[in-house]
Amino acid sequence: MRTEEQLLGLRPDIEKQTTEVTTLERFQNNTLRPILKFQHELWLLEWQQNALFKLVKALTNEADQRKLLQTTFSKNPGLVQRYIGMTVAYFTLAEFQYYLENKNEVDKRIKELLLTRFLSY
Repeated sequence: MRTEEQLLGLRPDIEKQTTEVTTLERFQNNTLRPILKFQHELWLLEWQQNALFKLVKALTNEADQRKLLQTTFSKNPGLVQRYIGMTVAYFTLAEFQYYLENKNEVDKRIKELLLTRFLSY
């Protein structure tokens, strides 16, 4: 059985922004960013197995790469839901409750963080 302490203990320490204004920003910095950093190698392995990886890397302009990724995410909700599920699985019960109450906003943040992560690879 998993415990809150075990889940929190998995997360790496990251530099946190001190200009947080909203609870959503705090959730992003205290929950999403550490989970995505923890899952980084898994994301990269998943990403490299996707045929889109070669297409994105072939484009030299970051704006074009971002546009292609955004289009792919919008046309392939199953892919996006898999990535979101890989993140949500590491939420504590309290974080999951927050997620349920703010699902659309949190999903947007996860997608944006992943886009940034994929583009920086």
